[in-house]
Amino acid sequence: MQNIKPLLIKIAGHFILLYLVLGLIYGMSFFGVLFTALLLGVISYFLADLGLLPRTADWFVLISDFGLAFSVIWGMTRFFAHNNLPGLPISLGAAVVISVFEYFYHQYLADYVLQKGVPRRSKASSLRYGTETADEIRPETGKKQQ
Repeated sequence: MQNIKPLLIKIAGHFILLYLVLGLIYGMSFFGVLFTALLLGVISYFLADLGLLPRTADWFVLISDFGLAFSVIWGMTRFFAHNNLPGLPISLGAAVVISVFEYFYHQYLADYVLQKGVPRRSKASSLRYGTETADEIRPETGKKQQ
């Protein structure tokens, strides 16, 4: 049940952005954009966001999301586009737009879903450096004590 809201947010974000890029600019059909957003959102959520994000670095998940978005969008534009759309530029542009969305979505997931309500930006820094000072610059160890 806790995965429903983040998954719906992801699918809605993908649909809006893909409709702007694929639907309005390149003329892909509404149902083609909807199916692409659903497929990309579900695969990306369960593989990248729940599988990779808790275990790896953010940049690695972002790169894998870009590759996944590119491959899914390229496949769906080849499947749904009945006019001769250039697949490579469309897929690259849409994957870049989706990756920008994914950057902010990963912050939301890490702050409110994966950490159960504890934003990581509000945690106190654990790096507490201390310094030690002394009067001697060069201690003399061979000197006899009086």
